[in-house]
Amino acid sequence: FNASGAGGWLLDRIWTRHIDANWLSGTGGIARNSRTADSYGDGFNINNGNTKNPDKLGLNITVQNNFARGTGDDSFAVYSDAGAAGTNGQLSGAKVLNNTAIAPWWANGLRIAGGRDIEMKNNLVNSVSSNSALDIGVFGDTGHPLESATVSGNVLLGGGGWNGVRHGVRISSPTSTSLYPEAYTNVTLTNNILRGALRAGIYIDLTRVNATLKKNTIDGPATQGIWITSGVTGTGSFTGNTVRNLRPGQDATRNDSASTFKITG
Repeated sequence: FNASGAGGWLLDRIWTRHIDANWLSGTGGIARNSRTADSYGDGFNINNGNTKNPDKLGLNITVQNNFARGTGDDSFAVYSDAGAAGTNGQLSGAKVLNNTAIAPWWANGLRIAGGRDIEMKNNLVNSVSSNSALDIGVFGDTGHPLESATVSGNVLLGGGGWNGVRHGVRISSPTSTSLYPEAYTNVTLTNNILRGALRAGIYIDLTRVNATLKKNTIDGPATQGIWITSGVTGTGSFTGNTVRNLRPGQDATRNDSASTFKITG
């Protein structure tokens, strides 16, 4: 299903099944009160069309009060791709609000891959099969950087499935071969509940990350509550977070990049 256009569009009370992604671009669009199941791609994907086309910039699109189950990629995604030449416009103003993601069989429950002024609030994720409950960063080597995003009030159950090093929430940056080798991933997480991650509750890796974590609850992760791996650069402002029900020998916060990733709070 493909919705795009320069003007506003509305999808309301739509049920899709056994399709590829609900692919959402353009300006001022709204997808609400809908559901999708058993897809071959993302459930709902806000994007910039992966093109220079001004009608597909991905500006101020809202995905609200939808249900996705058994998706073949991310259940709900924000995706800003610069293109091989870096000429596609930056997606901005995306809102992913009050949605439910159940049992995606591939990728993540929620994903933010680049963009500016992204809001991901009050969503529920449960029973992720392969990847993280929430992945925050960019899309491959041609993704626009994540300039700013707010993630708040979400309930993230599980995460960290069988697909390699995945966790409850993963925060990362562009790779060294990206179009934006100096860009940082900038994100604020507040008042989220992360429960039962199969590895770390929050995992920060690769290089350039500026993360603010405030008043989040991480409950019963299989490994660390918060883990910053070796080689990460940037800053972390961590205040008022709660890590509980750790397993024996695990750390509430482990920073393997203490000399390059400075935590305050």
